[in-house]
Amino acid sequence: MKNQQKHMKKYYFIGTIILFQLLFACKNYCTPDITGLNLTNSIFLTAIDSLKSVDADSYRIQLRFNIKQINKKLDKDCFEGEKELKSNIQEIRIVSNTNIFNTLAGEEINLDYFRIYDYAGFISDDYGENIDANYKRHRLSEWIEIINKDHRDKYDSSYKFYNTFYIEFFDKNQSANNVKFKLILKLMNGNVFEAETKPIDIK
Repeated sequence: MKNQQKHMKKYYFIGTIILFQLLFACKNYCTPDITGLNLTNSIFLTAIDSLKSVDADSYRIQLRFNIKQINKKLDKDCFEGEKELKSNIQEIRIVSNTNIFNTLAGEEINLDYFRIYDYAGFISDDYGENIDANYKRHRLSEWIEIINKDHRDKYDSSYKFYNTFYIEFFDKNQSANNVKFKLILKLMNGNVFEAETKPIDIK
């Protein structure tokens, strides 16, 4: 019986050490660093590659960040309790290869024509307009401030960075053939990333 208790104490002690190591490892990481981005056409949250035509109401631009986690031990710029990005977003610009949103091809489109939101969870078979409408939309200017300051899950005290977002038309009375969107992202550290959708017809 005593031996059994000793073994139990030993396993408990080992388990406690492992738990503390895991907790320490989780706290050993600083903020995410954006290292690149991708743009994909989508219908609601479903990425599309070969579909030629899509309705403006359900069309989305899927924005996905490439993220690198920074190790706090190895990076002198990491501080305890940080939640923001490693380097904040300074600006976002969107241009198109065709005339759309009363904007000439190649010129910068007013960001007020767009809204952005994120989705964390599983996409069910019945995901559609009714479910999609439940997610809070943000102006891109508001979203940049949210991301830069504190993008935190209200049900979880730990930092949450969802690296996939969906950009929709705020003014959905738009149409264009063979249209491509390019997004230019500039960070405070001077890094600039660009990505472009494949051509698609929007009706």
